[in-house]
Amino acid sequence: MDKRNSDKLKKAIQTLETAIKYSRSGEFQSLNIEFKSVLIASVVQNFNLTFRVCRQMIELQLTERRGLQAVAGKTPEELIRTAAAEGVISNAANWLEYLDCEHLSQTSQVALRTFEKASAFVTDAGELLHTCIRRVQNERRRAA
Repeated sequence: MDKRNSDKLKKAIQTLETAIKYSRSGEFQSLNIEFKSVLIASVVQNFNLTFRVCRQMIELQLTERRGLQAVAGKTPEELIRTAAAEGVISNAANWLEYLDCEHLSQTSQVALRTFEKASAFVTDAGELLHTCIRRVQNERRRAA
């Protein structure tokens, strides 16, 4: 994994955290429904972007650990389960819920569900980032 990949994930997480922060502020409650909808849409869009980057990182980690055959032809659900078994992520059930949110966030009802899951997702995405960074650092130490 190169630094560009981890930087990409780090930036995506930061952007999502910012969107969540504004949507959780006291000012959010005083906004009219149109502005609330815009902020909720921002969180959902940033969730989807960050989740796609996380999926790329998961695939990259599995490829580096187990080879290309570990990811080739696998469904997203299978990749998540494999990533949990390999210790890339810690809670497959959470990630499967995030996957559902990504696929279904087109309707307003599911967008609200995604909006509510976004805070927990930021924590799990940050954990994935740290797992990837630690792995690279450990590999560098072993190589030195």
